[in-house]
Amino acid sequence: MRIALLALALTACLADAGEAPAVALPQGYNPVQSLAPLVDTVKPAVVNVYTTQRQLVPTFYQYAYGLPSEHVQQGQGSGFVISGDGYILSNNHVVEGAHEVRVKFDSGEEYTATVVGADRGSDVALLKIDAGKPLPWLRLATGAEPRVGDWVVAVGNPLGLGHTVTAGIISAKGREIPELEALEEFLQTDASINPGNSGGPLIGLDGRVVGMNTAIVSGANSVGFAIPADHLDWVIPQLRDEGKVARGWLGVGSAALNSRGLKEFNVKAGVLVTSVAETSPAAALGLAAGDVITEVNDRAIDDPQALYRVVASKAPGDEVTVEYIHAGKALETKVKLGTRPSK
Repeated sequence: MRIALLALALTACLADAGEAPAVALPQGYNPVQSLAPLVDTVKPAVVNVYTTQRQLVPTFYQYAYGLPSEHVQQGQGSGFVISGDGYILSNNHVVEGAHEVRVKFDSGEEYTATVVGADRGSDVALLKIDAGKPLPWLRLATGAEPRVGDWVVAVGNPLGLGHTVTAGIISAKGREIPELEALEEFLQTDASINPGNSGGPLIGLDGRVVGMNTAIVSGANSVGFAIPADHLDWVIPQLRDEGKVARGWLGVGSAALNSRGLKEFNVKAGVLVTSVAETSPAAALGLAAGDVITEVNDRAIDDPQALYRVVASKAPGDEVTVEYIHAGKALETKVKLGTRPSK
């Protein structure tokens, strides 16, 4: 049964991706001997991303300082093709605010790209090009839980040097980046990632994408972070169909509990509810200011950021189980999440 379901999933994936099949590794490939066959296979589906931003210069500064009428700023990053009909993934921060986006393949071919959708919360952008032909594309390693110690290869455009390949391992999982509040499950890798690698694929030895390279730790050596494939798979349909990502919403304001608060409520973890939005799922649940939320879907909530992330990682309409303390009683209730209001 499991094999049949997997076959159906793969067939659906190919159908969605256009006529061209995903890239396939050659027979006899042995990563112990060399990663070259893997690199040769995946590089045609990786692109360099180049952006142009134009900002109008106020007339006063044009006359006073002899400045041009507009300021042009160039940017760069990486991306990879995820379907034969020209959909490309990259980071939102690579293309945000760009007036023009172009992608360049390892073959030297260049195309103008359209930003179909973007999600600042998880830093994902979906681009589209019209190549006039089926393109080689990379399959996401969805449902395949990467392990710490697994070998990976990063491909991208570091420092504007063009297509560059580095190798390493998955160093850790479940890392958090404060700037990206909507995601908490980053992969950490020691494969060398530099400015310009953003948006490029982190590839497993089977040729599938385990994550998208997104961030590095300034001043550190070999500490990079990638968005896991399962999260990419979750946002892609929304970006393609709606141009944005709708995230779950509970509708509470919260504050961290200090050691005294934890002792008073007799809990090991939890956040204090400080406010409840009217007509919100939290209001329907009966939550009130002064209550304590301890778990959501069996995940301990030890600070407001944890509550935000676990809820934002769900879609509107998803049902979650909330454990909380109300009027001195420990309760557990299921509730359907609403849609997070736009800021």
